[in-house]
Amino acid sequence: MPQRILGLDLGATAARAVLLESSYRGFTIADVRAAPVAPEAEGGPPLRERQLAAAGALLEDGLAFDTALVALPGPSASHVVSLPFTDPRRIEQTVGFEVEGQIPFDLTEVAWDWQALQLAEGRADLLVAVVRKEELAALLAGLAPLGVDPRAVLPPGPALAALFGAGVLAGELAAAPGEAPPAEAVLEVEPGRATLALVAGGALEGARTFPLGAAMPVAALAREVRSTLRAWRPRGGAAARPVGRLLLAGEAARLPGLPEALQGEVQGPVEPLALTGPAAERVPPEQAPELALALALALRGHQGARAPRLNLRRGELAYTRDFQHVRGKVVRLASWAALVLLLAMVSSGVKVFALSRQEQLLDRALCDATQKLVGKCYENDELAVAALRGKGTLAASIPKNSALDIFTELSVRTPQDFWLKLDRIEITRDKLHLQGVTDAAENVDRVVTALRGSRCFGDARSGGARKRSGDGKFEFTIDSDLTCDTGEKPAPRT
Repeated sequence: MPQRILGLDLGATAARAVLLESSYRGFTIADVRAAPVAPEAEGGPPLRERQLAAAGALLEDGLAFDTALVALPGPSASHVVSLPFTDPRRIEQTVGFEVEGQIPFDLTEVAWDWQALQLAEGRADLLVAVVRKEELAALLAGLAPLGVDPRAVLPPGPALAALFGAGVLAGELAAAPGEAPPAEAVLEVEPGRATLALVAGGALEGARTFPLGAAMPVAALAREVRSTLRAWRPRGGAAARPVGRLLLAGEAARLPGLPEALQGEVQGPVEPLALTGPAAERVPPEQAPELALALALALRGHQGARAPRLNLRRGELAYTRDFQHVRGKVVRLASWAALVLLLAMVSSGVKVFALSRQEQLLDRALCDATQKLVGKCYENDELAVAALRGKGTLAASIPKNSALDIFTELSVRTPQDFWLKLDRIEITRDKLHLQGVTDAAENVDRVVTALRGSRCFGDARSGGARKRSGDGKFEFTIDSDLTCDTGEKPAPRT
């Protein structure tokens, strides 16, 4: 059964909705709607309330949908963060420190998320979107009475990237054989806000949303677009790949003089956004630019697990109703799981019976062997090994390796090619605990890897690294069980 996905754009002049029916074979546009936002009046309600009232007018006749995606209204903050590695786990551990250093709020006061712009040559460029938690919570609370609990809330820029590569844009550029995909851009303008998204090969390479005066002066808009393009071009060698086309969406499609003001920044045409394929069948050509963001949100929902990860609904504001959409599938899967479990229990019963017979034979053989060797029958293998090794005597309680031996092994295994200070070293009979400081988070992983190469610290594990605000150093802890109490001395330093 197709899933009905609602893309909702709460614009400054109108609320717009696109309803998309998604299936495994593709999608169709089921409905498109727009409702004007009431003009500002002295002593009247604020803009957000008027936007929600317009959205309520769109949905008042019972527009049915399974899931919804909403664009964050108004200007939003975004940052590009560059990290010297591409491993997703390390990015998750590190990106929070970078974000906190770029915003004037505590990280606990904001909702934020990131998506990759470029991962290449040991470098990761990330787009990080940030919004105050109280602002996002107010938006969700305002949508709740309308029956809208969005699965995702996105800034406009990353959402607009979903238009590319989906087969909905007329005249979309294709890559020549053996060449990198051409870059394209879409500029969406609303009173008070403008958004520029840069896309190549269907993947977002840059996005920026910036405030704009209500008069929407063309000169100021062109200046902001040029500065955004100048910031984008140097990343990843993009200077050799100019923008092949710039599409105008929202109010940008109707601003006189804007195409001429931007033509010098683009190698190809600057033109209003036009649709093709299933989207063009339901969206009138004159409405395509203003419905672009709502359509992009619906297409982002159609991408499902293939969509980039950026979603401002994280943590305490996360979407929690996913189970309702898969309840039927869960029931069917549970039935099959019960059948598999029953078969597994029967199989396990047969194996246990066979293993019990083998265990009896092994116990009997162990008893015969220990009777001959130590003069006493042992059916427990641990007791038999202890008896053979002499455990239970005073000599057996003496450790085979001293703390000095363990310290020597630690010194041998610790890397020497970077700055490292160990503030605390605790060595007990069976445990090692380290606390120290280093100048890079990845150094902690290198220390753990080196220790795991030792027979004494084979299960070394990191307790995490925390960046100090004062000097930028990273505090860390490492723990390990001692596994070398075998009678052999640690290897000497070579």
